[in-house]
Amino acid sequence: MKSTVLAVFARHPVAANLLMAMMMISGLWGLSQLNTQFFPSFDIDFVSVRVAWPGASAEDLETLVTDPLERELKGIDNVKELASLSVDGQTLITLEFRENTDMGPALDEVKERVDLVTSLPDGAESPEISRIINHELVASLLVSGPDDPRGLRALVNRFERELLEQGISHIRVYGLPEEEIAIQISPGTLRELGLTLEEISRKIAAASRDLPVGIIGRGESALQLRFKDQRRREFTFADLPVIVAQDGRLLTLGDIATISRRPKNAQTEVSFRGRPAVEMRLSRTRDADSLESAQILRRWVKETGPGLPPGISLHIYDERWEYIQDRIQLLLKNGLSGLVLVILILYFFLNAPAAGWVTVGIPTSFLAALGILYLYGGSVNMISLFALIMTLGIIVDDAIVVGEDAVTHFERGEDALSSAEGGARRMLAPVVSSSLTTIAAFMPLLLIGGIIGSILRTIPIVVICVILASLVESFLVLPGHLRGTFARMGRYRPKGIRKKLDDGFERFREQFFRPLVKASVRQRWVTVALAIAILTSTFGWVAGGRIAFNFFPVAEGPILFANVDFVSGTPESEVAKYLEEIEQAAWDTDAHFGTGLVRTAISRKGLGESGDWERRRSDNIGSVLVELVKPDERSVRNRQFINEWQARIPKAAGLENLSIKEPTAGPPGQDIEVRIIGADLENVKSAAIDLKNVLNETPGVSGVEDNMPYGREQRILRLTPTGEALGLSVENLGRQLRAGYEGQLVQVMADNGDEVEVRVMLPDSERNRINSLEEFEVMLPGGGAVPFDNVVNMTPRRGFDAIRHVEGKLAVTVTGDVDDTVNNDNRIIVNLKANILSDLETRHGVKFSFEGRQADQRETLADMERGALVALILIYLVLAWVFGSYGWPLLVMVVIPFGLIGAIWGHVLMGIDLTILSMFGFFGLAGIVINDSIILVTFYKELRQKGMAVEPAVVEAACQRLRAVLLTSLTTIAGLTPLLFETSLQAQFLIPMATSIAFGLAFATLLVLFLIPSLLTIYESSIFGRQRQTSAETYEDQSASSSQTG
Repeated sequence: MKSTVLAVFARHPVAANLLMAMMMISGLWGLSQLNTQFFPSFDIDFVSVRVAWPGASAEDLETLVTDPLERELKGIDNVKELASLSVDGQTLITLEFRENTDMGPALDEVKERVDLVTSLPDGAESPEISRIINHELVASLLVSGPDDPRGLRALVNRFERELLEQGISHIRVYGLPEEEIAIQISPGTLRELGLTLEEISRKIAAASRDLPVGIIGRGESALQLRFKDQRRREFTFADLPVIVAQDGRLLTLGDIATISRRPKNAQTEVSFRGRPAVEMRLSRTRDADSLESAQILRRWVKETGPGLPPGISLHIYDERWEYIQDRIQLLLKNGLSGLVLVILILYFFLNAPAAGWVTVGIPTSFLAALGILYLYGGSVNMISLFALIMTLGIIVDDAIVVGEDAVTHFERGEDALSSAEGGARRMLAPVVSSSLTTIAAFMPLLLIGGIIGSILRTIPIVVICVILASLVESFLVLPGHLRGTFARMGRYRPKGIRKKLDDGFERFREQFFRPLVKASVRQRWVTVALAIAILTSTFGWVAGGRIAFNFFPVAEGPILFANVDFVSGTPESEVAKYLEEIEQAAWDTDAHFGTGLVRTAISRKGLGESGDWERRRSDNIGSVLVELVKPDERSVRNRQFINEWQARIPKAAGLENLSIKEPTAGPPGQDIEVRIIGADLENVKSAAIDLKNVLNETPGVSGVEDNMPYGREQRILRLTPTGEALGLSVENLGRQLRAGYEGQLVQVMADNGDEVEVRVMLPDSERNRINSLEEFEVMLPGGGAVPFDNVVNMTPRRGFDAIRHVEGKLAVTVTGDVDDTVNNDNRIIVNLKANILSDLETRHGVKFSFEGRQADQRETLADMERGALVALILIYLVLAWVFGSYGWPLLVMVVIPFGLIGAIWGHVLMGIDLTILSMFGFFGLAGIVINDSIILVTFYKELRQKGMAVEPAVVEAACQRLRAVLLTSLTTIAGLTPLLFETSLQAQFLIPMATSIAFGLAFATLLVLFLIPSLLTIYESSIFGRQRQTSAETYEDQSASSSQTG
């Protein structure tokens, strides 16, 4: 059947061209539909539960909100990790689910479990439950303007609405403060009127509201009745009636209170070039195209810019889409360079018509692969483009083997149809088997879990798509083209340059290669011993730690940010002033290096960056974001700039932490991420401080910080016996204090898309003075008032700004960045485990674990170990089926570990560390290197069946398949060569995989040509070889006798 299909396509005058056209059209359609983005899209299987409780401390939230919710959520199925964060005013619980969990039912189960918790405190708001969505940043937009940032609100709301309408998927706004209407009533007025803040709040809530009443007159023309008394402006609250005074006068709210609309406390304030600004971060959803989103933004800015009010300006920065575009162009440039090299090698070894048709197969197979990738749901991104470049040489391997065999037989005098169709038929088994072994090597990489697997899974998918497309092209398209070309050529007689090249190759093969193969076969044990010696010394080199392992290196980016943490209680004006000094230090650093490095500098008071999805908010923290020019456009590296910048930042009183970091692309987490688990807050914090001191003294480590900062000074309140005797309770007194100092929430109203809270409170002059507590009058349940000091005792204590749990246990994480030109994160971790952590565990009573990228590394390497075993089993099964033997597959697979020798020494020669992509390269190499072995062994078996002796057959097989082996190896290496020598920093992430395949394949090719022949002769002379020969002869005798009987 297969031969019939091959014959139809080889003989039909137009079938090959029609199939090629269909493959190209499907690819062009797929390419037009594929999204363009930085990394492949991946879902993060997280659900968050958020509970707000205004004014509550982190400790109160931990005890009264977080703990009950965690106890209820612990039993949910498929939860990988349960973590929580309790900060002033709110609790956030995140549930990370295992990969491939159906998130719809998972989200429903979380909601059901949360509903079961009925013990949340009265002041806490209803839990908000949602799935965390991963949005990829496209660019950021700064809107800067007048000295009062409130003047930007209407503009920013309009801009956000317009951008969303034009197609931007998601926008997050920073620096636009949430507002409140503050109704401030002095204690004296309250005392005079005999009212409490709660009573006034109830009066306002009852009067200021919209209320549907119903329908009247249904028998006639029905009318709908409704109250519409909701106040929506601060001045409209002033005429609300409150109480009738003793003199009979009606007192309104405006008579007794100061009413103002203003920003809420502890809001993020953004400044750009000394002016208030609002930051808009534009992101795409999973199905949106980054470049299309960027075009929308650029077009909108071009249209909006000329019509801006005076003093308002727009500034675009952190344009991630530019990096996508740059990397796509970089990879395309390398891909085209590799393609040129591949074509040159084809024309060097094959005659022009055959080389031409093999070359045509490259875009045909690529486009067909893109069509398959579109059906799978892939995208055009850095990883998929690299995978296509990597397959540039692989994609022609099948066509080379089929074409080279057809050309050889045509040159020997066979007619056009026989040579073309026969080449496809003869090479069908070895080529399909070699393709299956390559697929078998890459397929286990699909089993790698986690975010790393989600990002890198595209590589095996693209490779498999390309191999399948290449098989179709090689056996159904190429033979028809070769048959037509051979028929037009008539008798083939090479001449000119072609004849010189063919003669030169012939001389090389007969005068140089054949004697070497004969010598290696004669000295077979010496050849094998030499290969084993190289193998053991290489693995000894690796085991001795001579080559470092850097799990997921990332390209240097243009964004840096400095985080500052002051002791709680530091005035916001001091934080803002210090941020100005940090920003000025950045500009001074720019001047030090000759100016032109810094493109943007933005100060954000109240907002701290982490580089991942989480951002901290507090009134005693801040950050300065600096955007440099692109890394390839400057000679100053990020680490140099950071060191100089940090040296120029002055120290400040009350500064708890200053760290400068580089946000990185790829999986979340940082180079060093140490989790500390314990039972006591103080012990855990002390262990974190000690560990930070150790890391700060470690060469190459910077940006060290922990995620459990100290909080404000606290006063622990306790009722005195007098207070209890007067009928006061914790609940009653707490409600009075909350209303006075935090404000009594009356209502939340909508205003042009914003939610504005209306709160009744004491005046700021009272609330902002600590000693105002001494003057606070506590209202007694039976009437009358008593001074606060008479009924309450206070004990001072320092609190925490944030308290974190993991699996219900207290946890703090210490993080740091590692400069891989100075040190290696794995070496640092080995040193910590050996010399530091056990002592800290004993001293503080805590436990340490390595999380973040280290956890990803552990998980990924464990998956890869299992995947390697699966790959070897699959390869063995394919080979055992092809050869019909248990021993021959082992002989062919021997070359796999030897191929790793070239890969490892390639990293040494290139001066780069082993990475996760190096490991991916090892898998690919395992499948690719045995392809040449399959072709050589298959040809050897054919010669043996014709009666040739072992040694002559081995030598002849090596010589006859030399051109095919060299062609397939050299084209693969050539496709990757431009990338190997790419100097752009953006390509450094990909070079390790190219190094593994190119150098590994180069060394493995020598082994195939010299070691495999030696192993073949050893195997054939062994007891296994003799048994196989005896079995074969017995089978042939039985077949002969049965035919005679017949």
